[in-house]
Amino acid sequence: MIFLSVPVMASLSGDTDERNNLSSTKQISLPNSEVNSFSINWQWTDHKGKNINVKSFFDTDIVETSLRDSYKLSFSLSHPIKAIHTYLTPRLEFAIERINFYTPDDQDKITDIKYAFTNKDESNASQLFWQAYNQYQNDAFYHLKITPCVHPDDEDLPCVRPNYSQLFYEYRAYLKDIATQLAKQQSFSTAVKNARHWVYAIPDREEHDNSFFSPISVLKTNEADSDEKALLLATLISQLAPEYELFMLYPSTSIGSVSPVWLTIDSKSGVEGQKIMINKNQYTVISGSKIKLDKMLSSNTKLISESLY
Repeated sequence: MIFLSVPVMASLSGDTDERNNLSSTKQISLPNSEVNSFSINWQWTDHKGKNINVKSFFDTDIVETSLRDSYKLSFSLSHPIKAIHTYLTPRLEFAIERINFYTPDDQDKITDIKYAFTNKDESNASQLFWQAYNQYQNDAFYHLKITPCVHPDDEDLPCVRPNYSQLFYEYRAYLKDIATQLAKQQSFSTAVKNARHWVYAIPDREEHDNSFFSPISVLKTNEADSDEKALLLATLISQLAPEYELFMLYPSTSIGSVSPVWLTIDSKSGVEGQKIMINKNQYTVISGSKIKLDKMLSSNTKLISESLY
């Protein structure tokens, strides 16, 4: 968990355009800033020689939401402390104002935000401040779409990853049209094969732990790295077979946008692929490098299995 022992006074609000922040920081891979509607129309021939066509349209509201999420995530992964402070500071300042307003004059009040952090005690004002801090910190993680983790090198260092489960649920509806088209295939297994083929035909982009493209940004830019492809595929597979659990699998040492990553589905689905045990149940690997996974397993590398659905 990230705790902010030395508060930074932010002049920006929690809803500031993250792209403005990113423009003055180190180089980060970002999607194109144009907020235009777009359509996709993909055609290919499957292994049986059948012509497959997938098409969809995404309006400007969806593109704007996706773009904002991509910037927000990229800024948060690059500068987690600054991103969280930017969200927290104005809210905590308001909380202090209200706490002091309702604190009797004969009781200790909070001088300022620095005082609140450095003078934690049993007073009513201090207790209320820390309640507000804990709540707003959780709100910050949700707003920024990140989740805290333990840094593999030093537990005192900041460590966050994209909140893949949150992103999964927020973007599923946007991909429903594509999932519906894939579901019209001859069988579930055929639909899954075509979904995998379609997603992995998207050109690879270089792995960056400090940036993440949301699923719609992936389709708009027509490029994705491993965790972006895994999330996009998960949003589709979950709508083809909602009764089967999906897990993302990645090394515990991963920070930021994780890599390498594998998507797995409950083996009861009948999907073909490499089998792996997660929580004493058998799952089938449906995305990611088999060679890299075998290497991880043979070296007993600790892996994190994150439930998406």
